Amino acid sequence: MAPRQRENPVECVDSFLETLQVETFVALFLSNCDEEPVIGVVKEVTEDQLKIHYWKGTYRGKWAPLNVPRSREPWTDMLTKECIIIHAFQLTNDMKLQPTTKKHLSEKYALLKRQSQEQEGQ
Repeated sequence: MAPRQRENPVECVDSFLETLQVETFVALFLSNCDEEPVIGVVKEVTEDQLKIHYWKGTYRGKWAPLNVPRSREPWTDMLTKECIIIHAFQLTNDMKLQPTTKKHLSEKYALLKRQSQEQEGQ
């Protein structure tokens, strides 16, 4: 019996920056951040930037909105759209990353880290 093929919800699209929407999840690569994955929800979109509300969690754990320490204010940031490595994905019902999203993210982070280290070595 052949193994069951799972549908892969991760779709690579080059033009996604043009259709980026508010209230969708994005995963980010920030060269000055050692933590991974970094995800958040888009709160505002301009021509070349986005305002993001960061979320905290891990590859295997649950995710929740991140607030400024000792505050109830959401931890937000304005970033360039080039930081986005995945957009418009969803968490599971128990607020975890889906298996295909996890796999895609870990592979993408590994590739980007390697590229970043190669550039530093030049």
